[in-house]
Amino acid sequence: MEIRHLEAFLAVVREGSFTRAAERLNLTQPSLSARIQHLEQSLNGELFTRDTRPIRLTIIGETFLPYAERVVGVLEAAAEAVRIAQSGMVGRLSVGCPVSVSTYLMPQVVNLFSQRFPQAELFLETSHSINLVQQLLDGVLDLTFTAVFPHLIRQADILLRLHDDLVAAAPTHHPLASQSQIPLAHLWDSRLVLPRWGSAFEAYIKSLRDLAAVPQPIIRIPLATALPMSQQADHITFMPRRVAIATGLVPLDVLDFYFGWDMVLITRPGRALSRLEQGFVDTVAGVG
Repeated sequence: MEIRHLEAFLAVVREGSFTRAAERLNLTQPSLSARIQHLEQSLNGELFTRDTRPIRLTIIGETFLPYAERVVGVLEAAAEAVRIAQSGMVGRLSVGCPVSVSTYLMPQVVNLFSQRFPQAELFLETSHSINLVQQLLDGVLDLTFTAVFPHLIRQADILLRLHDDLVAAAPTHHPLASQSQIPLAHLWDSRLVLPRWGSAFEAYIKSLRDLAAVPQPIIRIPLATALPMSQQADHITFMPRRVAIATGLVPLDVLDFYFGWDMVLITRPGRALSRLEQGFVDTVAGVG
């Protein structure tokens, strides 16, 4: 198994076809197919179902994919670190951000950090917390934000904690937006959009809805989809207060509704921060 075999595999996954993957890697299709076949022989199984268009991963392919991505990512990060060390640049900082953090916090942080460190290279990676923490532990990321889930933060050193709360939020023209001390039962009369904030929050919402007489059904979708939907007049969504404000929504004053939502900035355990990394932490502390 060689790195070029892994790169060929990932190219086919991303392009959805051997032809486009070969073009992307500047290979002939037979050369690309040979690399995939070598990889399949080393794994003793097929990675793709070749009788469908677009081609799809087999169970073996789906199992192998995250490991291939991690191996290639680590090697790319190592090569980039060496390149930077040889070039004499001030430094490169890779930071992971859940989508919610990139929405409300990162624009101001990036602006201030770039002013303080104009020669530094800053790379932001957005994904789910569990993926970002794994990339941090693999050495692909230097720092990452993550939701405060015990099974994630116990693997890392916490550098900074940002407090927030998940609120019900609506557009300014929603009938509840101008009201105060809204009875909890009034929430269930609207169309509810629930981004995937985790099982604990979903259980909290379910426990509240169980008290309602005839609640409207909930739409469960990713945050990237929820953000545009939340602007519709008859929709109420649930998101961190800072995200709601940053996207022009009104946090609703709902009685008996509270769910704390903390975010932490972490790094790998036991390592000393570089000047660049400490500068980023200080910048976030000043903004957050």
